[in-house]
Amino acid sequence: MAAKAATGFALNNPSFCCSSRRTSRNETGNVRVFTIIRCSASLSSNGYTDTTLGSKETPWKVADARLVLEDGSVWKAKSFGASGTQVGEVVFNTSLTGYQEILTDPSYAGQFVLMTNPHIGNTGINFADDEESLQCFLAGLVIRSLSISTSNWRCTEPLSDYLAKRNIMGIYDVDTRAITRRLRQDGSLKGVLSTDESKTDKELLEMSHTWDIVGVDLISGVSCKAPYEWVDKTDSEWEFNTNGSVGKSFHVVAYDFGIKHNILRRLASTGCKITVVPSTWPASETLKMKPDGVLFSNGPGDPSAVPYAVETVKEIIGKIPVFGICMGHQLLGQALGGKTYKMKFGHHGGNHPVRDLRKNRVEISAQNHNYAVDPASLPEGVEVTHINLNDGSCAGLAFPALNIMSLQYHPEASPGPHDSDSGVGFC
Repeated sequence: MAAKAATGFALNNPSFCCSSRRTSRNETGNVRVFTIIRCSASLSSNGYTDTTLGSKETPWKVADARLVLEDGSVWKAKSFGASGTQVGEVVFNTSLTGYQEILTDPSYAGQFVLMTNPHIGNTGINFADDEESLQCFLAGLVIRSLSISTSNWRCTEPLSDYLAKRNIMGIYDVDTRAITRRLRQDGSLKGVLSTDESKTDKELLEMSHTWDIVGVDLISGVSCKAPYEWVDKTDSEWEFNTNGSVGKSFHVVAYDFGIKHNILRRLASTGCKITVVPSTWPASETLKMKPDGVLFSNGPGDPSAVPYAVETVKEIIGKIPVFGICMGHQLLGQALGGKTYKMKFGHHGGNHPVRDLRKNRVEISAQNHNYAVDPASLPEGVEVTHINLNDGSCAGLAFPALNIMSLQYHPEASPGPHDSDSGVGFC
């Protein structure tokens, strides 16, 4: 019956299939007749495959985008989200979930984020809980498989629509494992993502060679423009700390170098009063507020490219207790006289093991940075409190004499495990 149906389909659609009949004789001498169906399809102008079955089209796309890396490799892919041409630094993220938090993390400004988890988009997008900032700052998203449907009760729209509205490019059906191996071997690479067929591979390659992210001030583009008060706490359904708020309410001034909303929520949940200020906010104005502490937040890019921020940190340390996260940690390292360096491919993901040397315990952490503090360059009295167990890099500092503490990772763990809680630790 199957052979007859296939043969009939082929006869009724000669432009689609052709068929031939063959015979074979098995070991018992019986003759078997079977039909071979050969199919072909033409490509329509919109990138989808035209089966010539009337005006119907199949639901799959053909490659319509390219990722050209600075090493000369060209990766063909299928596009979703926005169209056009974009330059960025390609980094890989090993998180299994939380792509919406990653998309809205300002620390990814100027970067293409390649997700090593192959299946992305199945939970869609929701605006109630998973946004880490008011917009997307990354240059583009690179994934292996784009989910064609969503299956989460909180979903309000699919990932492709979300990126298109925010003018963020995305590609899928690309070998993310091969690109990740290349990044691990050669280090982070600059790349150009394009859906523009008029541009040659050579032109895109030249674009990657003339663009650079090192030495560029990226935090000024992601920071708030004026001070504001933050009051939102972690919603009760997401609260994972059962210790409750501290007894006293502390006033914390948070420097916004690209701060994530959940960092602020964790601080507010411990009872802190929070004033968020721009990255260029003068230290003198902060000291006039007489806060109980100052938070230097996470943020994108090269800490050596923002000397004004380092000077602000220098003017504040020793006068008020301070806590730094990620970029804030690196700025503290420089303000103390230390040096920072660009890592080979950085740390990006929600599964990085860190050893707390003071408590002799291991935490699984969420990280997102391409730069690190060189502990050998730090002055006497500065203590390395945490180390990354994957490569031994500095993941935390303390200078008790000046009431300084910092962490390289994102202790609020959004997305990621809740092994450490920045709010309680700071307040």
